[in-house]
Amino acid sequence: MGFNPRSLFQWLLVLSAACFFLNLLLLSGTSNLVQRSPLTHLRHTVDRVPIRTEARAEDAKDSRRPHEKRRDQVVDMMRWAWKGYETHAFGYDALDVKRMTGTGLPGHDMAISLVDSLDTLYIMGLDDEFQRAVEWTEANMAERFEQHTPISIFETTIRILGGLLSAYNLSGREALLKLADDLGTRLLRGLQTDTLPLSLVDLISGQTSGRSFIAEFTTIQLEFKYLSILTKDPTYHDAAEEIMDKVAEMVERDYPAGLLPVQVESYATRMIPGPLKLGAGGDSYYEYLLKQWIFSGKKQEKYKERYLQAVHGMMTKLKGKTKKSGLVFLGELDTDGVLVPKMDHLVCFIPGMLALGYMNGMPDAHLELAKDLLESCWEMYNQMGSKLAPEIAYFETDSDVADLHVSSNDAFNILRPETVESLMILYRLTKDEKYRERGGIILDAFERNCKLPDGGYSSVSNVDAPLATKFFRPEMESFFMAETLKYLYLLFSDDAVVPLDTFVFNTEAHPFPIQPHD
Repeated sequence: MGFNPRSLFQWLLVLSAACFFLNLLLLSGTSNLVQRSPLTHLRHTVDRVPIRTEARAEDAKDSRRPHEKRRDQVVDMMRWAWKGYETHAFGYDALDVKRMTGTGLPGHDMAISLVDSLDTLYIMGLDDEFQRAVEWTEANMAERFEQHTPISIFETTIRILGGLLSAYNLSGREALLKLADDLGTRLLRGLQTDTLPLSLVDLISGQTSGRSFIAEFTTIQLEFKYLSILTKDPTYHDAAEEIMDKVAEMVERDYPAGLLPVQVESYATRMIPGPLKLGAGGDSYYEYLLKQWIFSGKKQEKYKERYLQAVHGMMTKLKGKTKKSGLVFLGELDTDGVLVPKMDHLVCFIPGMLALGYMNGMPDAHLELAKDLLESCWEMYNQMGSKLAPEIAYFETDSDVADLHVSSNDAFNILRPETVESLMILYRLTKDEKYRERGGIILDAFERNCKLPDGGYSSVSNVDAPLATKFFRPEMESFFMAETLKYLYLLFSDDAVVPLDTFVFNTEAHPFPIQPHD
């Protein structure tokens, strides 16, 4: 058939009209909430990578190796924690362990424990529990996004958005990605600002409020960048990247050691003077410097450089040692330049972070510091009567009597994951069995001190007593199932289960596939 300009013109006209109406359909729903940007730089990416799970040998328990018995014990713990939640609090943010009922933020319950636990259930092979949870998620979460109350951008991103993205990667269920895109669009409006984001956003109006902490808006980048890869929409990636660029300008201008105070004067795009510390409010900023570099397939070298700068600052400004046994800790530098020998349990993620960096080519000194710090984190457990760590410990730099002491106000444990996360990474790196042995002791301490008769686990106080006191807080935190039990399970599993050279964990233990290098 010969060339016909009139036919070609008509064909192009029809095609253009079809594309126009197709775009209208694709941008319907929540797309009116945010201006989309054109696709430009999302090439050579990996959307989904399957995760291998380990079958439990129910018919051959006597032949199991010690670590397999421990692994199966963790699965039983997850079943018990989930039983308490599903029986008494299904669809709520958390299980109230004192009243054995559901609890959540008034007017804005987001089913945090449920969504946060989806990938743990999947990875552990708890298929029936996963199926019930994911079906509830697909049927109900869109409605939860329509509540008119300010929520934490940070917590919602790492727990809900991260949980949806990870569960989608594992299961391939398109409804989960659709929910993630909807939620991401709503959260995005809290990030699109000429200054730095505030901590809260209304998911309907987009109005922001609250104070800002450095870790809050610098610990959303993995989630938003992965969402861009899955949706092929760079808007999420670009918003997250712009925040990091603004922070980099502050570091270059005011903080040559790479360490930052935790509170931010958002409208002025500057930090509020305060101590330099690695605990609450600042911790995961440093974690995501490393993990953004790894997640990018090591293409974003600027994050490697900033991470190296920050770790050097930790080593030179925050590192201390006890007089009695030489335990190494990372303290807090007050505004007068004095090192306060105080270390939050939250800081115990740093040994794992340093070891992960070493696995990706960071200096030998990082591994040595990781090992030393993990010894100190372990002693925070080992020196307590209950074998559970306190929330905060003070290290003795001038006393020959003890290495650390704990204030009665800090002698509580809310089932945090940081130490077992580091044990898992150091074990996978070194294959030193002491890390599995210590994980087993912590596991037993959770069982002995925290397990409840009708399902679930409780936070505790008086950790220095032989048996800690239950019900320090009313809720079972979602991170116990999402992080603590997941990391314990991986500690006792083969390296091929969520391999660390294929996946990087967000700060809530949701694994995302590392992108290709080229």
